[in-house]
Amino acid sequence: RKLGNQDKETLDGFVSNIREIELRIEKLEKLVKSIDLKQPSNELLPRGEYIRLQADLMLAALQMGITNVSTFMIGPERWDASLMYEGVFPKPVQHHSMTHNQKKEDVAKELQKIDIFHLEQFAYVISRMKEIKESDGTSLFHNSFVTYGAGLGDGATHQYFDLPMIVAGKGQGQIKQGRFIKCKSGTLNSNLWLTLANLMGLELDSFADGNDMISDLWT
Repeated sequence: RKLGNQDKETLDGFVSNIREIELRIEKLEKLVKSIDLKQPSNELLPRGEYIRLQADLMLAALQMGITNVSTFMIGPERWDASLMYEGVFPKPVQHHSMTHNQKKEDVAKELQKIDIFHLEQFAYVISRMKEIKESDGTSLFHNSFVTYGAGLGDGATHQYFDLPMIVAGKGQGQIKQGRFIKCKSGTLNSNLWLTLANLMGLELDSFADGNDMISDLWT
């Protein structure tokens, strides 16, 4: 089947993107092989590049229609491994143990650096989604919801109240961005997932232990 010029350009861009991802994977594999250790450790790999690479694979799957929903855990909450946050610390650090000492001023400052680092990776995902065009000329970002957050509000006490959550994407214009919404005390995370599910066209009355909508999200 012959393709029009615009379709050819779209296909070429997609294939080039996949090839770029393949080359980045090969680069990381070569880096692992170059480490003079009997059992190369992931802590020596650049964490930001790993996150961005996984994100690009996720976005490629969304762009191809392989899936319409994806979950990306950038760091398990009970993971004790040290990680190389390139451009932030000169050597690998252990995020988990730091969260148990966040009342110390010096540790709190280091945790803030990691938070900024993770938000920069999230910003990368957003920028890539804005660049990816859909068949109708709109962007993947315009037609999607992207959330960012954590399951704990305090690593030392393991409390899960007052969790900050970012909801990006426009969901085809269903959400107005650029706002700070303070939900009432006791609002469940599952209420957010229930709200987004309904905005995506799923007629659900409940999800997990959530059974109430966050109506402030609607435009």
